Amino acid sequence: MASVLMSYITSTFQTKSDMRVAEEEWQKIIQEMSSRFKSAGALRQTVSQVWNKEGVFMLGNMWEYKDEKAFIACQTLFREAEKKLDERTSIVVKNFATRGIILHDVFF
Repeated sequence: MASVLMSYITSTFQTKSDMRVAEEEWQKIIQEMSSRFKSAGALRQTVSQVWNKEGVFMLGNMWEYKDEKAFIACQTLFREAEKKLDERTSIVVKNFATRGIILHDVFF
């Protein structure tokens, strides 16, 4: 199934250690909830470490959804996952989200 909508969230941390711990814990949470994300219509999550910003500890999370309904349904799950992360860690993170409609999807 091809993705229709995507979101890209950058998460900035105070230290490299905070970034690593938060990323590991976030993935545990997402894995625990993976069947619910799949049922809601999430198709894919890609995590990257932003490396072209010296002295900045940042991750990029790209999520792909089958449609707008799936995107909306996943927002509730994200709030739940964020709450779990807050309960499990005391890491300060600044998130910035960008959303878009996929116009071209080129595979090489």
